[in-house]
Amino acid sequence: MLVSARFISQMWLICALLSVSAIASAAVTVLPSTHALSLVIKEVTGDTYVPLLPANVSPHDFNLKPSHIRRLQKAELVVWLGPELEPYLAKVMLHIPKHKQFIINQGRSALKYGEHPWTSPEYLLQGLQQLSQHLNKPWSSKAWVQQMNNLHEELFFHRRALQEKNQGYVVYHDGIGGFEAYFGLTHLASFTNADDQPPGAKQLAMIEQLAIEQKVACILIDHEVRPKLVNAVLKPGIKRVAIDILAANSSSIIGYITQLQQALLSCGKV
Repeated sequence: MLVSARFISQMWLICALLSVSAIASAAVTVLPSTHALSLVIKEVTGDTYVPLLPANVSPHDFNLKPSHIRRLQKAELVVWLGPELEPYLAKVMLHIPKHKQFIINQGRSALKYGEHPWTSPEYLLQGLQQLSQHLNKPWSSKAWVQQMNNLHEELFFHRRALQEKNQGYVVYHDGIGGFEAYFGLTHLASFTNADDQPPGAKQLAMIEQLAIEQKVACILIDHEVRPKLVNAVLKPGIKRVAIDILAANSSSIIGYITQLQQALLSCGKV
């Protein structure tokens, strides 16, 4: 009977230790607000988390439903872009404890409504490093930096080739400013400067004149594009190049930036 009691006691202790170990090793339930941020988290942790917003929805204008609020309240950590870029989350996040939320690059740059900072490799690198530290997950930037250097070199030669032909590109929506700044690119003109801003007559006239002068190698179009408007201003001979500003079709954050670069490289090519 003594042996039996001792055996039961030992088994209970082992089970208790295993239970504590399982709890300690359990992954934190992370809720990224956007698909782009889910890719940032995946780069650091290797885990995939379903974002609050659908992948093809812009974070600038979104109406929360009760189901969204419940997900925010249940998450152990909400990773978001901050009140300036995601005003729809500003009020509800005031009721989420500070230790249960993480704002990418908080306080490191002055961001304004309508911007898409996740198109910037520099912004993303800072966010990756911060998140790695916050989650206590080791992450090496070596592969990231090497890939960005490779992309930069390829874009440099392509940009020079376009300049030799006195050509450039226009964008439908001025939404990749972070990407352009990092890689030293500048578009000739844009149809619109914001998601919710209609194109102006002066902008359209300027783009049409650039096309007449054969200075437009291509136009970068995104999810906000109005094809009929583009076709009314630019002839079919000017290449339409689709870009994925929201990273909706990307499975990795490095792949996302690479896809943007590939879109630029295709500009001016038949």
